[in-house]
Order: sequence, then structure tokens, then C-alpha cells
Amino acid sequence: MGVPTLPPPVDIDNDTKKAVIDGLKTVLARLQEQGLVDPDASYQNLISQPDLLESFIATFVSHRDSFDDIVKDATGAPIRDNHTATACGVSLDQIQQLLVRTCAKKVMESEKTVATVTETVTKKSFLGLIKRTEEVSRETTDPVEERKIREITRYVAFGWQLPLLDSYRRFLTYQQLMEIGEDLVALPTAAHVEALSHFDPAMLRKVKQAAGEDFAEILADRPQAIAGVAVWNRDMYDFYRKMLGDRAWAFFARDSSFFNVVASLDKSTARILGDVLCYVAAENLAEIQRLNIDKIEVLVTSLKAAFGERLGQVLSVPSFSKDILRKVIDNLLHMSQEKDKLMTSFALTCKAMVPTVMEWLSKQRVGA
Repeated sequence: MGVPTLPPPVDIDNDTKKAVIDGLKTVLARLQEQGLVDPDASYQNLISQPDLLESFIATFVSHRDSFDDIVKDATGAPIRDNHTATACGVSLDQIQQLLVRTCAKKVMESEKTVATVTETVTKKSFLGLIKRTEEVSRETTDPVEERKIREITRYVAFGWQLPLLDSYRRFLTYQQLMEIGEDLVALPTAAHVEALSHFDPAMLRKVKQAAGEDFAEILADRPQAIAGVAVWNRDMYDFYRKMLGDRAWAFFARDSSFFNVVASLDKSTARILGDVLCYVAAENLAEIQRLNIDKIEVLVTSLKAAFGERLGQVLSVPSFSKDILRKVIDNLLHMSQEKDKLMTSFALTCKAMVPTVMEWLSKQRVGA
């Protein structure tokens, strides 16, 4: 899975900054001429209105070929990617980062939380001979909020992050942001940000150390997986990550009661179950564990062949265990054929039960 990363840092001097801003104004004017951007918008509007800036960036990207005479490298050749340095010495990604950070800082600082502080002061009166104390109140910005804003602006770089500014501030604490660091850019939606907010900084630190480079992928795919990663030691984390690939995040996102059942599996059995562990209900897994390893392989292989992509819908329903699966496993327990022959015969059994199971499943949905 591709996860966004921050552009490489760059020092922009005043001359470079002026050249970049002039280029941006030229691009804005052309988009306005083409009727693609509000004709009354100015550069100052761009860096103070997140929705306008997001739209400007997206419009530029979709009409990039219209700016070959403006966006050029040091040799004068047009640039069609975000990584090549422009004639100003900075890439389009770095220019986008400059814009987004500027806008984010302006917006968030304009919405700073103001706190009222009450202090006790001593005042002198009547030629300084009489002293008296009184309480006075004054307004001040919240220092924790200021630190949070600084931390957020360090890790915004893309136009699509602008709608997430409110979520960053509302859901994440300064301490969480410190642990997340530059992986903040891995969170694609407000729902991902909110899901991440439920984990305290200590757990984020633990999982980041355990997952290493995978941490960003967890945030991008399913932050809920943090809870599951924290349950397992490094050896078992590596085992499930390698075995399940990118589906591992669905597995690690499952609730702790499910992991109590999984904990009794040996690695050989877990390998046979494979991605079934990403969706099977704990009750169904407990039934499956009544079988020996060979018969588990027969069962899983036959069920996958019979139900295909619909197997997840079936095995994820807890009541499947007592309504249907228990009888199927009881029958399989009493079969004594060799594994190859059993695989063939049981595959036919599973295929024959598909209509019955799907009818049962439809009734579960109606009753839900």
C-alpha cells in the first residue's frame, strides 16, 4: 500500500519565496481566465481559506498541461510531476507544502482557544503606604493549544489534508501528535483521525516501536488495528503480518475476546486458516478448533471452494456455529477417509449445502 510521505525539507530564502508567490499568482490568474477559479480570488484568499486552496490545488493538478510555460525546471523544460525541482529550486510538492502550512497556520491561529486567567496582585495606594491585594482577570491563549498547532503545521503538506485540520485539533492531543509525528500524513480521512484518537500516547509509542515502518500503513488502512498489535509480542506480530500481508490490519483490528480464542492456535493451524482469521466469528473459530489440523484444512478448503467471496458473510455470523457449523463438524469428526479422498467428498458436501446456508443467512439479515 502506498502511504504519503512529507516532501524533503527545503530552506526558502526571500528571493525564492517571492519567485514562488509570483508563479502562483500567474497560475491563479490563468485559471481565473479559464473560468476554473473564482475570478475574485486573490493569493491572500488562497492562503486563508482552506476550501479555496484545496480546490485551487486540485484544479491545477487536473489542468497541469496548461502550465508548461510557467512550471519549468532549471533548463526550461516543462515539469509534469511533483518531485522535480522547478527553476526556483523547489519542487511542486514543496510549494504545495508551503501553501498548505501557511493556510493551516493562519486558520488555526485565528481560532485559538482563549482562556481567562485570574491572578492575585498587590497594589499600593495613598503614597505607597497602604497595600492591598485584589484579583484581576486577563485573557491569554492556551499554551498547550499553541504547541498543538505548531505540531500540526509541521506535518501538513497536501491539499487533501486541509479538510482534516478541524479533526486534527478536535480529536488529537498534543501528546498523541508527538507520538504520531510525520505519520500524520498517513491518515486519509476524518474517520481515521477519530479512530486513532482513542489510543493513548503510551500505546501509540508501544505499537510504533513494534510495527516500525508498518505503523504508517496501519494508520492509512485501519487505525483500529493498533489495539490488536499491542496485544501480541513481536514474534507473533511478525508472524501474522507476514502471513496475512495487508489483510493483517483487519485481523489486528478485531476485539480482544476474539484474540483469546486465537491465542490457543499453533502456527501451523493459523497458516491453514489464513485470511479466515480476518472475519471468522470467535464462536465459529471455537467450533473449528474441535477438528485436528488435517480436517481443519479439509473444512477451510472446502468452504472456500463452495462459498467463494461469500464465505466472510457466513463465518462472521456468530449464530452460524450452533445453527449449522456444529452439525457439519460433528459429521466431519466421524469421517475416517484418507485426507485426499476426504477433501474430494467433503468439497461436494459443502457445495451441496450452499443454498441452505444462503437461505439461512438471508433470514439472519431480516431478523437483525
